[in-house]
Amino acid sequence: MFQKSRPALLQPQDVGDRVETLMLHPVIKAFLCGSISGTCSTLLFQPLDLLKTRLQTLQPSAHGSGRIGMLALLLKVVRTESILGLWKGMSPSIVRCVPGIGIYFGTLYSLKQYFLRGHPPTALESVILGVGSRSVAGVCMSPITVIKTRYESGRYGYESIYAALRSIYRSEGHRGLFSGLTATLLRDAPFSGIYLMFYNQTKNIMTHGLWAAWLLPRRRSPGPPQSSDGSHGVDCV
Repeated sequence: MFQKSRPALLQPQDVGDRVETLMLHPVIKAFLCGSISGTCSTLLFQPLDLLKTRLQTLQPSAHGSGRIGMLALLLKVVRTESILGLWKGMSPSIVRCVPGIGIYFGTLYSLKQYFLRGHPPTALESVILGVGSRSVAGVCMSPITVIKTRYESGRYGYESIYAALRSIYRSEGHRGLFSGLTATLLRDAPFSGIYLMFYNQTKNIMTHGLWAAWLLPRRRSPGPPQSSDGSHGVDCV
C-alpha cells in the first residue's frame, strides 16, 4: 500500500518569516505610517475640528443678534461640557482619520509604483496621484465622515458609531451614508493634488540644491581679513 504524502506543515519560524515579510511590504508600511500620523493629527486638532463643525451647523438666534464667534463658542463648550467636551466625537474621528490616511498613503504608493516605474513625478503626475489617492480614501471613508459630522454637531442623539450607522441606514438608506460625497471629493481631491504637487516640486528643488545660493552665504577661503579696496587691514604691515 502506498501511503499518501501529506503537505508539509509550516514551521513556526516559517510563519514568522512570512508575517515579517508581509509587514515589511512597502504598501503595509505606508499604511501604518499614515495611520500613526493620522492618530497624532486627530488628537491635536480635534478641538478645532469640533469648533468648525459647530460654527457651520449653528442656527442664528431668534432675536437677530450676530453669530457667535469661535472664541465665544470655545468658552461656551468648556463651560457647559468641560474641557473634555472639545474632544467630543473623538471615536468617529479616529475611525475615519486613522484608516483614511492609511488608505491614502497606501493608495499613493501603489499608484506611484504602477504608473511612475521609479521615476520622480512631474507636476501634472503629482496632481493626478493626489487626486486619485484622495478620491479612493474619500469614497471608502464616506460613511464614517457622515457619522463624524453629525456626531460633532451635537444635534443628533447617537449613542455610538454603530447606533449612528444603523439609524442613518434605516431612515435614509445607503444614500444617506454617502450624502455629501460629491462636495467632499470636489473639496478634498483637488486640494490633495495641489498639495502633493507643491510638495514634490519643492522637494526636488531642495534636493538639487537650487536654493543653496539664495539661503546660504558663499564660503570664503581662510586668510587674513581684507578691506574693501583689496588691501590688508590696518594691523598688517
